[in-house]
Amino acid sequence: MKNIYLKVIQKLIFLAGLVFIACEAPDQPTYDEDHPDPNPTGKQAPILNLITPPEGYLNQIVTIEGSGFDIVPEYNFVVFDKKVSEVISASETLLEVKAPNIADTTVDVKVAVKGSEFWSNILPFTFKSVLAIITEDINWPMGVEVDDQGNVYVGSAADSVIYKYDLDGNKTVFAEVPVSGAIGWGPGGYLYVAQSWENKIVRVSSDGLIVEDYLTDIDTPVDFDWDSNGNMYICANDAGFKMYDGTTITHLADSGGGAKSCRVYGNAIYLTNIWEGQIIKFSIADGEVSPAEVVYQGDAPVGLEIDVEGTIYFTEAWETTLYTLAPDGSIGTICEDQLMTPMRYLTFHDKMIYIVHPGWGDVGKVISVYVGVDQAPNYGL
Repeated sequence: MKNIYLKVIQKLIFLAGLVFIACEAPDQPTYDEDHPDPNPTGKQAPILNLITPPEGYLNQIVTIEGSGFDIVPEYNFVVFDKKVSEVISASETLLEVKAPNIADTTVDVKVAVKGSEFWSNILPFTFKSVLAIITEDINWPMGVEVDDQGNVYVGSAADSVIYKYDLDGNKTVFAEVPVSGAIGWGPGGYLYVAQSWENKIVRVSSDGLIVEDYLTDIDTPVDFDWDSNGNMYICANDAGFKMYDGTTITHLADSGGGAKSCRVYGNAIYLTNIWEGQIIKFSIADGEVSPAEVVYQGDAPVGLEIDVEGTIYFTEAWETTLYTLAPDGSIGTICEDQLMTPMRYLTFHDKMIYIVHPGWGDVGKVISVYVGVDQAPNYGL
């Protein structure tokens, strides 16, 4: 009898506990006209009618026509194959989206909207190849540059000339000058040439007829760029990182023999150091150069370019991929495992990056990779 009473008391305590917990639990939401469900379901799936254009490149703006889209851009979920695209604008019948990083294939495109549990129908979109071969017949190519008309200039260390390729691919000699580093258009309309082996930088007139010394007694200069004030920045294998203001050369940082590329973006300049495996940033605001800040730590970054949105494009010495470093620090890839190694002397033109494969002193290759974004301002022009 005593056990029976104990069991009854235990059950009463248990029930009281449940009542107490129920009383203390938060109220469940009640959805009505004044309190709508923030994540309703039951909406019909959108219908896709047309994609314009039906083919294109990464980062290209693509229009999707149909019905049932949400007028809030972020409430539309657009997928190319397995990659989500950014929705630029939206109406009930039209979406403008940015094509994701895909190349050389045809994929399925589908759309989902908030409130629907189903995908739309599927339409195809063809991504064009982003790769093009500019030349593969130059002995030991070093340095590449493009003019406003789209003519491509490539230096040959073996032939001691700079070749010019017109829009039809015709090859001519632009200038007879030794090249052992980067080349690039700069102040005065000259083509500047790094002569690492001669420890100087020369410049060539726009017609290719006049070659003159610009800076001498600089140990192994390999690349250069300018800021908005006309200061020239030089990275040199054996002499570190320097600035030339038109009168004086100032030493900014040592590089341990690893400086390979430099580019200015806004009030900062970026430098690759192959042996430290770093991309380094220096602030150059207000005429002062700040201490180095490491923005990327990898294996052996070499080539470097920057687009107008601040995304850095770079190559690793022993890898066959073009990498991207976004302003938020995220790493992406373009043409993953499709290129060659090493890749050096990057330059930008018309949403394409041009890259040199030096060929280890033998016949090399120059290619272009379409990236779909314009170059950051070139202050040397």
